[in-house]
Amino acid sequence: MFKGIFIKNFFNLIINQGINIFIALVATRVLFSTLGEAQYGLVNLALSVVLLSSITVSYGYHLNGPKRVALFRDDSAKKQTLINEIIVTRIIIAIGMAIILFCLTYFFGFFKSYASLLYYSLILLFSQALFPMFYFQGNDKIEWFSLVNIFAKGAYLLLIVLFIKTPKDATYVNFIFGFTALMVYIVFWIIIYKKEKIKWVWVSLHNIKKRFVENFQFFISSIAGHVSIHGGLIILASFVNNTILGEFALAQKIALLMRMVPVFFTQAILQKATILFEKDKIEFNSYVNRIFIIGLLVTFGMGLIAIILSKWIIFLLAGSYVIYSETILKILAFIPFLSMLNFNNMIKILVDEKKHLLTRATWITAIIMLVFATIGSYYYGGYGLSIALVITEIVSFIVYSILLIKNKHERA
Repeated sequence: MFKGIFIKNFFNLIINQGINIFIALVATRVLFSTLGEAQYGLVNLALSVVLLSSITVSYGYHLNGPKRVALFRDDSAKKQTLINEIIVTRIIIAIGMAIILFCLTYFFGFFKSYASLLYYSLILLFSQALFPMFYFQGNDKIEWFSLVNIFAKGAYLLLIVLFIKTPKDATYVNFIFGFTALMVYIVFWIIIYKKEKIKWVWVSLHNIKKRFVENFQFFISSIAGHVSIHGGLIILASFVNNTILGEFALAQKIALLMRMVPVFFTQAILQKATILFEKDKIEFNSYVNRIFIIGLLVTFGMGLIAIILSKWIIFLLAGSYVIYSETILKILAFIPFLSMLNFNNMIKILVDEKKHLLTRATWITAIIMLVFATIGSYYYGGYGLSIALVITEIVSFIVYSILLIKNKHERA
């Protein structure tokens, strides 16, 4: 039964990622050739800033939200309360983050070189507030999210083909991305509410405060995780010109898409792993280890393929041979494999809700990444940053393992 559920969930997640990769290939080709390296780099830089900010909007509910939805699957009243409180909490945070980023840019001069890009990108915060993945994952309806993704990404691709014609149109790229997602998410939430007979009610400030408190550590750890993944491009922008930044962003986009595969393995088994953890620890360990081996083989194969085909992947994206981007992609190709090493550790932390361990591990990793990324970017530009990102994945695995072993001995 568990094997069948894993295969179903993983298959749907792979379909979803296949959609993302296809759209990314076509959209990147269109944007890179239309905007040029410099403007394309700034678009991705603004996107990285907003994505870092958007993790505050998720507020850790992408980690434990699915588990909570699964527990309340048969209790409509509790499910209604949970969903409304998560959405309202996220909307409030999105408004707050949009105001903060606007003030930092308009009054204090941050992000000056791409201020207008950043303003239009703020809509992504509100699309993140309504991101429905926690609901679909908690109800084992990941195929629904694939449908959501097809509509959102398909509309995005159509609109950039229709409206992005010159480098001056770079301002609207991230706005289109956020707007299409927001509209599709609103439509699907309306469908979900009607189907589940959920009523929309505004949440009391007292309950919102409770949500802030209960997920604070997941929120803090999520920030650190996104700093480790997306912070490098922001650091690199201080040491290289916009052309190099754009060529690096081209290769990093593929690496980030590939890096989602270990996340899919986690998402595909998390709910069932939670059940096994409560009922049978031996079967839990056996099940997780089997999936772990499969994940290592899959991600290692992906890395080899990316290295072998790097020249043609970049050509497909850029419309020309960009040697710098090709080399960066070769360095980053095994990041998914190294990330997969941490699969067992992450599953154990999430099913047992070891919030304090997750917070410590992610922040130790993030701080080390920031140090390595700054040094690497300063001395070697994108090459140094690429090596720093690879080292970060190895360090992350070591840190998580040490903290879990230490915690196990303390509890014994």
